[in-house]
Amino acid sequence: MERKVVYEDKNLRLEYVPEGNYIHETWWGRTPRFVFEKLLKEVVKALEENKATGLLLDAREHMGLGPDSQKLAAETIADYARKHGKIREAIIVPKDVFSDYSVRNYSQQVTQKGPVETRFFDQIADAENWLKSTG
Repeated sequence: MERKVVYEDKNLRLEYVPEGNYIHETWWGRTPRFVFEKLLKEVVKALEENKATGLLLDAREHMGLGPDSQKLAAETIADYARKHGKIREAIIVPKDVFSDYSVRNYSQQVTQKGPVETRFFDQIADAENWLKSTG
């Protein structure tokens, strides 16, 4: 089976990848909190509809999130993991310093709150291989 796009707009594309059973999320630009909240619901919807056990977060072109949005994301993903079982999350290291700080802060929070295993990668191929090998 091939990957399929399950959601797309100007800030976010979500693809389900059956081999590895994960959602590949690609973020772009700036995402105000009210937009981020809506998009986070789309991430959870994609996880639920596909019974995915992993996430690949590619925020290399994203401009980061504020502390409130980081906390909301961590709580939401940790809550999903508590309800549905452990989640593996591969994060591609962002180019932007603020975005890098943002995802690392989020990662620290989410792993403290729920059964989420997070690893950072420089290359998408390495992240995909990890998700596929542990799925």
